[in-house]
Amino acid sequence: MGKNNIVIGNVVKELGFGLISFGENRWKWKARHFMRFRVEPYRWINPHMMIVGGSGGGKSNACKVIVRALCSSGARVAILDPHNEYLGLSGSIGADVYDASRNGINMFDTDGMVEKERASEITGMLKRNFRLGEVQGYALYKCIMYTYRILSEKGRSPNIHDLIFTIKVFKKNARLASEIGILESLERRLSLIDTGAFEKSAEMGKVMKGNSVFLLSGLHTPEAQSIYIEGFLRKLYSNMLSSEKQGRTRLYVVIDEAEKLGDNPVIGKIAAEGRKYGIGLIAISQRAKLLDKDLRGNAAMMISFGIREPEELNYVANFISGGNESGRFTEVKKALRSMGRGYAIVFGSQTRNPAIVRFNVNVEGSGNLRYRILTLSRDGIARDDLERQLGGFDMDSARLEVASLIESADMKECSIACGKYSGVWYISGGRNSAEHDIAVQIISRQLAAHGIYNKVYNNSYGPDIMAVINGKRVAVEYETGSKDIESTRRMVDSRAKGYSGTIIVVNDSHVSEYLRLFGEVIAFSSVGAEDFGEMVSRLS
Repeated sequence: MGKNNIVIGNVVKELGFGLISFGENRWKWKARHFMRFRVEPYRWINPHMMIVGGSGGGKSNACKVIVRALCSSGARVAILDPHNEYLGLSGSIGADVYDASRNGINMFDTDGMVEKERASEITGMLKRNFRLGEVQGYALYKCIMYTYRILSEKGRSPNIHDLIFTIKVFKKNARLASEIGILESLERRLSLIDTGAFEKSAEMGKVMKGNSVFLLSGLHTPEAQSIYIEGFLRKLYSNMLSSEKQGRTRLYVVIDEAEKLGDNPVIGKIAAEGRKYGIGLIAISQRAKLLDKDLRGNAAMMISFGIREPEELNYVANFISGGNESGRFTEVKKALRSMGRGYAIVFGSQTRNPAIVRFNVNVEGSGNLRYRILTLSRDGIARDDLERQLGGFDMDSARLEVASLIESADMKECSIACGKYSGVWYISGGRNSAEHDIAVQIISRQLAAHGIYNKVYNNSYGPDIMAVINGKRVAVEYETGSKDIESTRRMVDSRAKGYSGTIIVVNDSHVSEYLRLFGEVIAFSSVGAEDFGEMVSRLS
């Protein structure tokens, strides 16, 4: 049958029309034996699929079976994975794994558009996801355009961090309390996505040429995940329009929890135009009714697992049956309501009638070394600890992968001299220098070791660390000495508005100059000392 004919399960029953008792013609499910279920996506008018159904029915397993089959047929996939469910699959299909919190999508990249058009798109995207009003939207648009103008003069593209800085500037110069309130609201909401996920874009050309899995679990809010997915699809769409038209589907984009996007303009555009450029969508959702209407209208296949929720059950049953002549809708609805795990009704342009299919069971891969290293080093890790925790992998391969990650700047290394923490350390991603971000993590651990609750912020909206000492909120800042010391003084003054005090930990080589200005600081090497807890308590 060749690579174009893909087996993904076995047909158990098929909906047929025929004579039943008392001479009445009705639709009924008819058993099928030894009949494999095959799909031929390269013959579909549109290559898009929807996989829907309640939680635990088997949607993810079915998608993995389909993805493996598509990859074996020569197609490529890009998977947007909210819960790291596809990590095991990545090894068996040779996929590059991206931690979305570190490998991002810069929504400010113009991708051939003029800045006003992109600013309007960004405003619309953020308005939808944060449910902003018209006045907030207009203020946001002005801030975005100002950010573009300032950064264009400096010869680089803006990012979300730059936008938040612009909002701070506008707020500082605002005179009306209402205007300040609007800007504070924007700053507070956008701080939720002020991470590495929205600073630098993954290389879309590379994504379209190979298999990739984007792990979204590091984006801790639904808004951040939704904005990331939409930003990814917008970059894909821009790249798609600038490429040659294709006679065969070359890339399938898998969107898990696709209902987050709703009726989204970009997903509708890809659903309507993707076929011409060889782009297919596989949308997975518990709520088919919430999927984009253009995707629903252009999908060549719907795979529905069991559904209990009445409104969703009626919608999907009607979608599959197309009406209730001679009991067709009734039979489909009954089957969906009683569907067992791993079984689904499949219907599409290639099937004559709906069929109940038992899907094959996906066998997971053995894991992904690259992702394992990035995960372990996310919050900083000493080299010896990293190698100890990679014991299940070949160590020569692990060291080569570490070297590759450092060369590609996906991971940074730094030599640390700090008591028991001394040695070579690694950290993946990170906002600042390796020294700064690793030092912040070490300080946080040492605070915890002394029974001091703390949380690492390390972003523009908060201090490096917030610690609760003697019932007081204290800001803890690490200074490498690379920036103007007056900037540190202004930062300390600003922290006084929200914190009982600020503790400054300094790179040892700069202790003397910081002491002259602040009177009391902690040398970084002292973080590993036994009396660190006493010093913190005294300084607080």
